[in-house]
Amino acid sequence: MVMVVNALAMGAIYLVAQLDKSLPPWNSKIPGTNQKFLAPWGFWTMTYGDLLAIPLVFNAFTYLVEADVDNLWWGLVIGVISGVGFTAKCLGKNHKPDYGFPEVGKISVAGLMHSVYFGAGAGASVMCLWHLFVTGNLPWESPVTWVALTAIPLYVPCVILDFTSGNFDQLKKIDEP
Repeated sequence: MVMVVNALAMGAIYLVAQLDKSLPPWNSKIPGTNQKFLAPWGFWTMTYGDLLAIPLVFNAFTYLVEADVDNLWWGLVIGVISGVGFTAKCLGKNHKPDYGFPEVGKISVAGLMHSVYFGAGAGASVMCLWHLFVTGNLPWESPVTWVALTAIPLYVPCVILDFTSGNFDQLKKIDEP
């Protein structure tokens, strides 16, 4: 069920971005740069990472919430703080425009949806790590734990690929004479 809900959330972000006619064409040049304007599917983390790895973390988080609903509230607090921080960073003047933040200081509906998704993933991840390393409520011998830990070798390469491909580069204006 977690995989289905995650796929629906990702699909909704993709659909809203695709239907938003105010956004520039995908892979077009960002004015004043040599950088491309990326759609959600232009990011490794938004495709393979969020679609395949993050639901494994959400699964473990669901296990923790079923054991104690307080985990949901702590995850929500962490998620809101993380989502707001992510949004603030992406609204900054050095953020390279993309489907979520198409201009400096502007957020699209898909960007707002992704900020919520980012916060949910961050909140779930922090709570899982807390219970794995601090409380022991996510025991090492549990299959739920090992399934969640599989997210690491799935997600980390996506982050590396987004950095090395330039997807996470800051905005680089072309110097005009």
